[in-house]
Amino acid sequence: MKKSTNGKILIETLIKDIRQEISYIDEIYLQIEPLIEAAEKAPLEEKAFYNRAAGSILHDFYTGLEKIFCDVANKIDSGLPKKEDWHIRLLKGMAEETNKRPKVISLKSMEELKEYLGFRHLFRNIYGAQLDWDRLKILLLKIRDELWKRLKEELVLFLDKIK
Repeated sequence: MKKSTNGKILIETLIKDIRQEISYIDEIYLQIEPLIEAAEKAPLEEKAFYNRAAGSILHDFYTGLEKIFCDVANKIDSGLPKKEDWHIRLLKGMAEETNKRPKVISLKSMEELKEYLGFRHLFRNIYGAQLDWDRLKILLLKIRDELWKRLKEELVLFLDKIK
C-alpha cells in the first residue's frame, strides 16, 4: 500500500512525538528510586511532602502515556472516543489492532494501566494529605520493577511497525 506524502509526514511526526514522550517518561522513571529511598528514611513530619511527590510522579507517568495514546488516536485512528468514558475507551483501544494500525500496547499492559488511570482521576480529585504512602509505593514499584520496561518495549515495537 502506497502512503501519500501527507500520510508519511503524519507518521514521521507521530514517531518523533512518541519518542519525545518516551524520553519524558524515562525522566519520570529515573525519579522513582530516589523518591522511594528518601521517603522511606524521612521523618514523619515530612511524609506528606513525599506522598505529594509520589502522586505527582504517578500522575505524570499516566498522563505521558495518555498523550501518546491520544496522538495515535488523532493521527491514525478516527480521533478520540466521543463518549463520557473516553479515557478508558482510549486505553482499551490501544491494546487492539485496527485496520489502520497494529496494537500499541499488550492486553496485560492495558489491564495494569487501568489502575494508573484510576489513580490519576483520584489524584486530581482529592487533597494531597489524603494520599496513602503504602498504596503509592506499590504503584511506584510496579513501574520501577516491570511496567515501564515492558511498556517502553511495546511502544518501540509499535514505532518499528508503523515506520
